[in-house]
Amino acid sequence: MSALNKQRRFEALRGALALVEERGVVPLVDLAEAVGLDERTLADVLHDALYVDYHAGSKGLVTETYAFFYDEDSQVVSLQQGHWLRDLAAIPPPPDDALRLLLAGMTMQAVATGPTPDLDTAVAKLRGVVACDLHMDVSVPPALPVVRRAIEQERSLRVRYLRESADTPVDYELLPHKVWSRWGHWYLTARVVGDDEVRQFRVDRMHDATVGDTPFTPPLEVELPEWFDLAAHERTVRVRMRADALESLLAPHRLGDATDLGDGRVELDITVIGDHRLDHLLVCLEPEDEVVAPAEYEKRRRARARELLGVYEDS
Repeated sequence: MSALNKQRRFEALRGALALVEERGVVPLVDLAEAVGLDERTLADVLHDALYVDYHAGSKGLVTETYAFFYDEDSQVVSLQQGHWLRDLAAIPPPPDDALRLLLAGMTMQAVATGPTPDLDTAVAKLRGVVACDLHMDVSVPPALPVVRRAIEQERSLRVRYLRESADTPVDYELLPHKVWSRWGHWYLTARVVGDDEVRQFRVDRMHDATVGDTPFTPPLEVELPEWFDLAAHERTVRVRMRADALESLLAPHRLGDATDLGDGRVELDITVIGDHRLDHLLVCLEPEDEVVAPAEYEKRRRARARELLGVYEDS
């Protein structure tokens, strides 16, 4: 191999020592492979750097005994005692930040589908900072492994999906783009076969998930939503009801400004998300409550109430 210039020697040394810093003890052959040099060349680079004593900024003498040690007999490089430069660059985070990082790291360990050696090392270090025995159960939806398998095999995904506004599941064949987690839930970005619209599906609402037969190549770049715009699903009804009954309304909901009617009642707008919650709200109103607007919601209220009464009569 031709002589290395200063930049290449620095990059090789930095890469090799960073790997030793991370693992503690690393065979020379693994270091050489990691930095792209043959073993003899890397040994020469290490010898020139590690066997030079120097005075640190604190005037203390730094030798190979206090940093890294290259054992020529066993052909391994090991991490020795701490020294001023490495310690300065490895100040642990404050306890509160360390706990948050530890929780995040343990969560990623639980949901990872492959080896995570770097993450495992970081979690081990954070455990030392937190200094407590922490156990955490991370639950994942039953359909998640099947979703991942469909993406890996580049096949469609067949599911029975229970939408929020529905009482019964719907059968879908999806072309899966990417599975991801946010806000405590797992989501799948996908298209329904035959539809060009890209949608988001909650994995915990998927039932009887199986890998389908339709071949599909997921796009290389998938844009994930920063938030979900639910404005199109908002349903607002204006009602007259007792003021003291507002606290017992179906949650979640949003209340508009209330107008006092002077008889213990108020008139106001109530907004919920989706038709399912709208129906629930309407049938939970007291019989004396009035649906002011829109007019079709009063008809919907009566129709839904008749349906429920019919169910009870049939039973």
